[in-house]
Amino acid sequence: MIDRPPTLRSMEPKSPGDDKLTLAGFAAAAVTVVALLGAVYWIAEARAHAVRWVVHTHEVRLAIATTRAALLEWQAAPDPLSRAALDGQLARLRELTADNAAQQARVRELDSVLPRAGAGGTPRGMDAARALLASLDAEEQRLLATREEEWRVDITLFWVVTASMAAALFLALAILYVLVDRRRAQQRALLDAEARFHLFTETVADYAMLMLDPVGRITSWNAGAERIKGYSAGEIVGRHFSTFYTPEEAADGKPARELDIAAEFGRYEEEGWRVRKDGSRFWAHVVITALRDSERRVTGFGKVTRDLTERKRTDDALRAEVGERRRTEARLAEANALLEERVEERTEQLSAANADLLEATQRLRELSTRLITAQEEERKRIARELHDETGQALTGIRLRLKDAVAADGHDPRRLEECVTIVDQAIGHIRGLAVNLRPPMLDDLGLADALEWALGQQAKAAGWRASIDARACAERLPPDIETACFRIGQEALTNAARHADAREVRVELHLTDDAIELMVADDGRGFDEEAFASSQERRRHFGLVSMRERAALIGGTLEVESARGKGTCIRARFPIGAAR
Repeated sequence: MIDRPPTLRSMEPKSPGDDKLTLAGFAAAAVTVVALLGAVYWIAEARAHAVRWVVHTHEVRLAIATTRAALLEWQAAPDPLSRAALDGQLARLRELTADNAAQQARVRELDSVLPRAGAGGTPRGMDAARALLASLDAEEQRLLATREEEWRVDITLFWVVTASMAAALFLALAILYVLVDRRRAQQRALLDAEARFHLFTETVADYAMLMLDPVGRITSWNAGAERIKGYSAGEIVGRHFSTFYTPEEAADGKPARELDIAAEFGRYEEEGWRVRKDGSRFWAHVVITALRDSERRVTGFGKVTRDLTERKRTDDALRAEVGERRRTEARLAEANALLEERVEERTEQLSAANADLLEATQRLRELSTRLITAQEEERKRIARELHDETGQALTGIRLRLKDAVAADGHDPRRLEECVTIVDQAIGHIRGLAVNLRPPMLDDLGLADALEWALGQQAKAAGWRASIDARACAERLPPDIETACFRIGQEALTNAARHADAREVRVELHLTDDAIELMVADDGRGFDEEAFASSQERRRHFGLVSMRERAALIGGTLEVESARGKGTCIRARFPIGAAR
């Protein structure tokens, strides 16, 4: 048998609100009675005060009339006795009007005019005295009328206040009755709702619904709680609800913290593992609600538990499946990204290789064209040199030898001239041979060849020349020496033709794996970006040929120049493998 909530044991429980309303009604009645008694006391005091003032006014008026009579008697028989009677009445009048400053002033004025109106006094003095007495009497009549009017107003106000308070008391009692009746109707409706709710909780089997006292002991148990948790009502009612928690959570004080949170915020909700009677665990959705009385004090807690174990298993399986799918998608996305990256990288490499190939093809065409042109120009120059210099020298020798043979005797001077011409031709041919390939490059090495080339160009151009080749005393592979010498020779030639320089410096450095050549001048320089175009390369083939020479043996060439800041050419050739 499941215990019913305590609120169902009595159909008409007495609510603390009823006591408050009853107390408020008695308090209102008491206040009204006290107010009525106070009003009665006040009106009685007001009446006594009014009566005293009316009597006092009549006494003053009587004293005025007596003074007027004594004045007339003194006027008719001005003897000391009548005068003494008049003075006595004046003294009585001063005493009665002591509370009224205006009346006191009139009495003093009356007393001041009487001596001038002695025995046989003038009629004017007596008339002034009578006028003052009339003024005193008129003022008292006005005060009497005012005080009677105030008394009537007080009486009217008393009845108005009394009626208002009685009406307010009646209205308050009526409102109190309505509130009490409405409260009782609400309580009856609440009792009916509680009864229906309790009937509902007893029949619900999908939810464990139970009531807890303020410290967490179980006070009610429904069929759903018995089905989910395995305890009968007799086994569990009165025990602490921490029985349903795992030993670790119970030892950690989690049940008490949940009640504290519910008491502070009105509600606590969570999902977690709970323990059945047989020790098995289930995944539960728990809601704990704080129950409060009209004073907002916590009187207990309502706890609703739902078994979500099957949903938990389904969610975990679905979550695992979703996680695996996401990991698979992430791996696929990573593979796709890697593939796209590789495709883009390969595409960029192919594009760069294609561009390099096109550029190399273009450079090869330009180089072939310039090579053919250079060969033809060199042939023309050599042919012109041989024709103009060596040919003429040989022709002159022939003519002089012919003249010497035709003459009768041999002229030694002619033979000397022939020897001189032959020497000049030999020197010219040697100069051509040196320009074509300096023999010192093969005989002495790269450093001496560069020093010779620098000296030749400096003598022709008028430079201040300097060379630093101390670190390169040993011989290098012939192809490296030839390429390095030709690049240096071309750089010096370009400086002589275009730089308009005053000083040229050549440096040659040898490291463990490379040889570095630097040719720098302080000439006018040039714009590197402008000379990088294909049109400028066709017009100025020197830089292109130097780069090609360096690239043919695996070297690099760098050019640094700016207008007005000179030019610096750096060539680097790897020699580690060759050595």
